[in-house]
Order: sequence, then C-alpha cells, then structure tokens
Amino acid sequence: MAAALRGGLTSTVVHVNDLEACFGQPRGYSTVDAWEELEAAVGPLPSDYKEFVAAYGPGVVGGFLHVLHPASAGHGMFEIMERMAPLYQELVPGPIPHPVFPSEPGMVQWAITVEGDACFLVPRPGGGWRIGVWFRQWAQWEEYEDSVPDWLLRQAGGTLVIDGLPLHVRGGFVPVD
Repeated sequence: MAAALRGGLTSTVVHVNDLEACFGQPRGYSTVDAWEELEAAVGPLPSDYKEFVAAYGPGVVGGFLHVLHPASAGHGMFEIMERMAPLYQELVPGPIPHPVFPSEPGMVQWAITVEGDACFLVPRPGGGWRIGVWFRQWAQWEEYEDSVPDWLLRQAGGTLVIDGLPLHVRGGFVPVD
C-alpha cells in the first residue's frame, strides 16, 4: 500500500512572530540537547522541530494533538514510544509503511492525538525527514512534506485542513508540564 503524500511547503521559513501569534510566547522549556540520547540512536532530528519543542515544551495543540518532549515528566516521549512501538510495528509493512523506532531506520513518534492517532518523523532515504500520520480510527496513513512548525501553523491557521485533525477549530498551545 503506497503512502499518501500530501501538499507541503518544504522550504517555508517559520517566523518567530507567526509561532507566537498562533501558540503564544515560548516557555524556553529546554535546550535542544534534550534530544541527544534519541539522536544517538536515530541520527540528527530536524532542527526546526527540536527548536519548536524546546521552546514550547510538551503540550496540546488545538485541544487535540499532544506534542511529546523527551524531558517531560508527565508525557515522556521515550515511555510513549516504548509502549506504542510494538503495536505500530505489527502494522508494518501493511497500513503503516515504515519501520517504527527502535527498528532501523525507524520513524520517531513526536505527537499523539486524543483519539490515539500518531504523528511520526519519517526518515527519508538519503537524509531528511517528513511527517507521517497514522489515523487509527480509519486505518489510514498519510505523509506530509512540511516541517513540524510549518505543519502545525498551517493547520492551526486553517490553510491545511486534515480530516481527523481539527487543530484549526481551537488553535493555540496549552503546556502540560
């Protein structure tokens, strides 16, 4: 089954003002060093993703999407990945077309919805990452070329409307730690 590749602006520069207008002031939750352990296993993650999550920390976007952080006490990225990876791996190479970390080269889960859908950073052959989303309730997989901040901004702003991810309805970012 081929993954659906959805629109995306691969070279969009996300401005701090755009992020602050949509998600409020950054909290300075951590430094990008929080990803060292994970990057030792999977390789360098996208810097714009790390910078966004380091600035805002773990939280909920649009009242729906829980963004994970490796240093979060309450929503630990490693704990969620460890618990969920075996379940997702059972669906590879069927509905989920790529291996899931800790398998190599494994996708890295970076968010989960209130309905159990999962967002991944999907390694590209030759380097780089794209976003993959497993829609649990529809047993459907989609991929996007956007960076994580661009993808979130476009959804919260209503320029990227994804059935099943209603981030544009409420928008905003609510910290959880």
